[in-house]
Amino acid sequence: MKQMRRSLIALAASGALAAPMLAHAVGDVAAGKEKYASCAACHGADGGGQGGAFPKLTGLDQEGTAKKLAAYRDGDQDYLKSVGLGDRYGTMAPNASNLSDEDIDDLAAYIADEFGGSAGGEGGDQAAAEPAAESGAIAKADVERGQALYSSCAICHGEQGEGGHLMNAPKLKGLPASQVASLLKVYRKGTEMGQYSYAMIPQATHLSDADINNLAAYVATIGKDEVVEQE
Repeated sequence: MKQMRRSLIALAASGALAAPMLAHAVGDVAAGKEKYASCAACHGADGGGQGGAFPKLTGLDQEGTAKKLAAYRDGDQDYLKSVGLGDRYGTMAPNASNLSDEDIDDLAAYIADEFGGSAGGEGGDQAAAEPAAESGAIAKADVERGQALYSSCAICHGEQGEGGHLMNAPKLKGLPASQVASLLKVYRKGTEMGQYSYAMIPQATHLSDADINNLAAYVATIGKDEVVEQE
């Protein structure tokens, strides 16, 4: 017994026992930066979430980020709902499905290093200014023009944005204008973003900034005039 105890102490001192316990917490920041390139299409190079269309990655710690990525990969929707990300599963799961443990550690290390803390990474003033400018443009948009443009969207998303028509298109009613505009701009760039990319990218390719703002402004009005029945 004494001999075994001495052996364990020797192993602990050499780091052989500590290494497995620390393995998951270690990530390669440089490797994570390269892997983040595909994430930046949606979450932004600054981690700001493209004006609210996607969750912000600023201020996240490494352990929490790794847990979220693993949950998307492994289909742990209960955990994701508990942290307010249940509605993002359909978009994120396909992107996380092929991530290895090493990929997750590297990405988590980079996100925590680059965007972690209260500062939220570099370029904070610029990141804050862009959504504000976009919101101002949407506020001046032509809602009637947006309604006219929406007629082609209604084929899949429904006249009232209820979704579930062709290709099981997602519901749009209730989305804020800023999120609609950000999503359309991501699709316009040709960025693959979940299972509906093949349908949305061709639709958004030729939209101008004005078209996007007009559509976003109209979509944000859908359902606003509904009267709640009193019991």
